Amino acid sequence: MDSNETRTAEGKRLFAFIAIAYGISFLMMIPMYIGKTKGLDLSQIVNAQMCSPAAGVAIGYLLFVKGEKRVPKFFMTVLVINYVIQLVLGIASIFFMPFGSAEVIDLAELLGSSGTSSDITGVSTKLPVGQIYNMIGQFILIDCSILLWIAYFVAGKERRKFAGLSRNNEGTGILMVLLFVGLYLVRTLAPGFVEAAITKTMPQLLSSYGDLVHNRLFWLSIVSLPFNYLMTIIAFLGEEYGWRFYLQPIMQKKFGMKIGIILLGFVWGLWHTPVDLFFYTEDSAPQMLIGQIITCVFLGIFFGFVYLKTNNIWICVCMHFLNNNLIPIITGTFSADVLTNQHVPWLYLIEILLLDFVIFGLFIFAKEYKKKKEAVTADA
Repeated sequence: MDSNETRTAEGKRLFAFIAIAYGISFLMMIPMYIGKTKGLDLSQIVNAQMCSPAAGVAIGYLLFVKGEKRVPKFFMTVLVINYVIQLVLGIASIFFMPFGSAEVIDLAELLGSSGTSSDITGVSTKLPVGQIYNMIGQFILIDCSILLWIAYFVAGKERRKFAGLSRNNEGTGILMVLLFVGLYLVRTLAPGFVEAAITKTMPQLLSSYGDLVHNRLFWLSIVSLPFNYLMTIIAFLGEEYGWRFYLQPIMQKKFGMKIGIILLGFVWGLWHTPVDLFFYTEDSAPQMLIGQIITCVFLGIFFGFVYLKTNNIWICVCMHFLNNNLIPIITGTFSADVLTNQHVPWLYLIEILLLDFVIFGLFIFAKEYKKKKEAVTADA
């Protein structure tokens, strides 16, 4: 393929990525608005959006990388099929929902058990049938994650390398994950400890965390993290394969190492607009939008640093998984519902701006960001 054909193919791939990751995701704001006004659960549409960036990359590979035998077609096909199913389920959850948002069934009662569900199991067995499509979507995520692992291993070393899927520098990568967990805990816990010190409520705060670590669900959630990661990996690869593997090299090649990664953070943050407006908050949309951009810019700096250092997308996928799944454990809610309907005060934006800059933003001065932009090449 000559240079003109290569540039044309790259342009088509970028168009496919933008059309799917942004075009379809932003069009889904229409059903999200309708669902919000009806009080319906929007989780399935959010799940579909998570999978959209990788699907955009995969479609670009399948349609516009012609005659290249190194493309792992099975792997890319799984990414596309998963996204299509998640998207269809998301649309169905709004326009073909036979249940009300408040309807539940009690599995213990269906099995003929006596007593309340909490007496029998220690936790509620009530199933919100208004989330039926989201539950189906979770099963699809698991099935497609298993297929993705199979596709990964049958692809072979050369195809994995061509598609940026090699597990490079795993030792360094593990250290980076541990570093991220440490930084994440500082970022998450520090404001509470500072406030407790100012208001002289430190004993109460320490007592609440003491109760948390004595909760069996806390340790069960910690132990189950690796299993959950493996079984839902397609959702988190869904974002990182698009942002870090595909778009980061493009942005850095065009704008330079530092400006490119900052602009990527803005792009990543703006991509969250549909979920920011209709899922994460009900009463503070402007603050949520600004806060999301702040978070994505500085977190993107750290994730980009790790990707440059390891050239291993799976490390970024792991960190993204932990970023999304640690907060329900730390807060003791043990549910992703902690991320919905948040209230974001304006002063909170100053707090996260300072925290994220110090904890994640300073990595922009790492040597990995001192390369010349000409040295950065986009994927094949």
